[in-house]
Amino acid sequence: MFQSEKPESKTSSILGPELEIHGDVKVSGSLLIYGKVFGSIQSNGAVRTANGSVVNGNISAKEAAIGGKVDGDLDVEKKVTLGDTSFLTGNLKAAILTIEEGAKFDGMCSMMNKSQTPEAADPES
Repeated sequence: MFQSEKPESKTSSILGPELEIHGDVKVSGSLLIYGKVFGSIQSNGAVRTANGSVVNGNISAKEAAIGGKVDGDLDVEKKVTLGDTSFLTGNLKAAILTIEEGAKFDGMCSMMNKSQTPEAADPES
C-alpha cells in the first residue's frame, strides 16, 4: 500500500524540445524528455516524457511518468504514471500503474513482477 522509497526527484539528463535523437539512449540516472527519440531508452532511474515529446521505441526504467506520445513497450520496475496528455501505443509492464483522466493507452498491461505467481497474487487461494 505504501512505498518506503520516495520517487527519484533528481533529473540527471534533459533532452530539450529542439533535440531529435535517432538511436538508442542509455542513461545511468534519470531522464526528462521534451524532444523526440527514435530508438529505445534504458535508464537506471526514472524516465519522464513531457507534453509534446515523442518516443518511438521501448522504454526500460525503474519509474516512468509519461506526458507525451510513446510508440513502444514500457518495462518499468516500480511505478508508471500515464498523465492526462499521454498517448501510449504498446505493452506496459509495471508493479504500480496510475492512469490520469484523458490518458490514451492501446496495448496489454501486466502488473505482476517475476517473483509473483498467479496463486501468490490471489488472496482467495
